[in-house]
Amino acid sequence: MERKVVALSADYGYINQVTAAAKSLFYHNHNITLYVINTDIPQEWFNNINNRIKNINSRVINLHIDENLINKEHVSQPQINSLTYGRILIPRFIDEDRVLYLDSDTIVNGNLDDLFALNLQEAPIAAVPDVIYQGDFNAGVLLLNNRLLQAMQPDIVEQMLAFGRQDDLVEGDQTVLNHFFNKHYLHLGYEYNYVIGYDFLNFYYPRNHDLFENLKNINPKIIHFTGPQKPWEMTYSGRMREYWWKYADLEWHEIIEHRPLPPIKDYFEKGECLIFTRDENLANIEALVTALPQTTFNIAAWTIMGEKLIKLVRYSNVHLYPSVVGPELEILKKRADCYLDINYGDKENTVIDSFVNQEKPIFSFDSTASDEYFQNGEIRFKDDEVKAMVNAIKETINSQRS
Repeated sequence: MERKVVALSADYGYINQVTAAAKSLFYHNHNITLYVINTDIPQEWFNNINNRIKNINSRVINLHIDENLINKEHVSQPQINSLTYGRILIPRFIDEDRVLYLDSDTIVNGNLDDLFALNLQEAPIAAVPDVIYQGDFNAGVLLLNNRLLQAMQPDIVEQMLAFGRQDDLVEGDQTVLNHFFNKHYLHLGYEYNYVIGYDFLNFYYPRNHDLFENLKNINPKIIHFTGPQKPWEMTYSGRMREYWWKYADLEWHEIIEHRPLPPIKDYFEKGECLIFTRDENLANIEALVTALPQTTFNIAAWTIMGEKLIKLVRYSNVHLYPSVVGPELEILKKRADCYLDINYGDKENTVIDSFVNQEKPIFSFDSTASDEYFQNGEIRFKDDEVKAMVNAIKETINSQRS
């Protein structure tokens, strides 16, 4: 049976992310040889995984490298270190015909047999075009025609490393790879490198808005969490956070047996409420949250959040979306059964207007209510009528979901 070869590159500080990526890969794909290019990952990590994945005919290989090979390379973003240049070393250190490289902030979300079987023809690599840097490709997922690379340019690794020492590279090693291959690569579909980070950039690159919108309809096989915000952090405003956690917390026996992916909530959800705030003070929020433990409270803001909101993560039915991005906000609005106009201070009228237009209920307390929306059907309660609002939320959810 043909073995499929994959490579990741990271140091021990990223071990949780490497493990999550590996788990997602093995959940959907067997007969895999996974090389992990690294400088400091203990042998025991490899041994423990290999003892668990024998039954799926797979193996993880410790490809330890000397950090001096890459410590002079230029990195362009604070969340990235020089080990991202590990992908450039693949033709030198991995003696395989073809290798699928994955960034460590990716999650495999499906079987990749069709990608492994792809006819690369005479292309040295295959990659997904970049939406922002049009004409380039995103280097987070690369299918390397490794044997061809080795034969075409025996010193290609040295050339790329030398180029990577320049201190004006806009995207670090991605700029290096595009310098050598962006005129000679095979284009892959966006489902093979579904870049969540584009959500954050949509605001800054409106000229690409239509393309961003089209990408939202793709069923991704590889999800890529680019950008400074990551789904494993306490708060995260992008889409598909739940995918990372579903795979990251899998037990190895669940992977081997291909058990159903687990839910990420520890409660049975009965409805969702949305709050969009410009102020960290919300009227009676903890009383509402505790009175409705099976209802999800999504709290979003355009900015980072203060401790009064952050502390609400102690409740499993509260989810925070600081610096929320447009696509995620649209999902939250669509899913919500009602809107809670319970924040003090200025209102985000565009969000509340969308609930008026959808004819979804808007509930408020006297101290937080908006006269404008009272005229459009906003339902007000006195500040001490928490129980009455709780009952109204329950009735709304039951009527809309029955």
